[in-house]
Amino acid sequence: MNKYLILKNKKTKMKKLLIYSTCLSILSCQNASISSNSVSSSGCADKPTGSLSKKDVEEVVLNEGTITKSGQVNASKYHGYTFTAKSGEKLIYKTNQDICIWVYTPDNQLINSPILPLDGKYTVQVAAMRGSTTFDLALQLQNDADKLLSSAQPTPLETSQTNIENSPRKDAADFIRNHYLSLNNREYSQTWNQLSNQFKNNRSGTYAEYQQWWNSVKKIRIGDIKIVNDNGNNVTLDIELWYYMNTGTIAQDSRSRIYLIWNQNDNRWLINDKSEP
Repeated sequence: MNKYLILKNKKTKMKKLLIYSTCLSILSCQNASISSNSVSSSGCADKPTGSLSKKDVEEVVLNEGTITKSGQVNASKYHGYTFTAKSGEKLIYKTNQDICIWVYTPDNQLINSPILPLDGKYTVQVAAMRGSTTFDLALQLQNDADKLLSSAQPTPLETSQTNIENSPRKDAADFIRNHYLSLNNREYSQTWNQLSNQFKNNRSGTYAEYQQWWNSVKKIRIGDIKIVNDNGNNVTLDIELWYYMNTGTIAQDSRSRIYLIWNQNDNRWLINDKSEP
């Protein structure tokens, strides 16, 4: 009987010791996790917690024109873009999705300022803020030094006034990207009003037919956008589009050339036609 009690007491002590040591281990892991994931007010960590694989890095060419890239990321799967820039150039990026973005200099240092400090190859690293996210990211480089130099040159009053009046027309690529992002968000009344009467009559049919078609598309993926021709009131551009249908199929839009006209009355762009390049 005494032997049984001694064995029972030993087992009880060992069980408590095991539970206690497990709790210490859990607390230690939690503390390590907190210390290595310093999260900013935006919901993103100050730096990535994982590495970026070379196979997930795409090289792009950035200049004064905007390019738009798409991809899918989650908390542990990153995507990256590398580009060459010069010291003093300004990196601009825009997105409507909840994603985290970090920018590395050529000497592998993280920067928060949009002004790039060195000549060389930079890397933009993208991750999801939470869960899994499909994103569209617009990227652009601006040479502020050139802009300051040109603005310092005296220009005739008429030329200055024309530039002011025409300034919204520089956003043709942004306009078409935002048009398809709005379609993704089912904002059909807004996108319908961005079509010219000619386009509605020749391409879209009635508003009900227009809604019915876009409701059959689960998601639109937007690729590169390139300006083909710019005559002020008329802009032609090419855009890469993939339609993820409700049926499960994926179709690339073969009519990827879009023709924009400037509406003087409303001071905005309208989609006037689409065709194959």
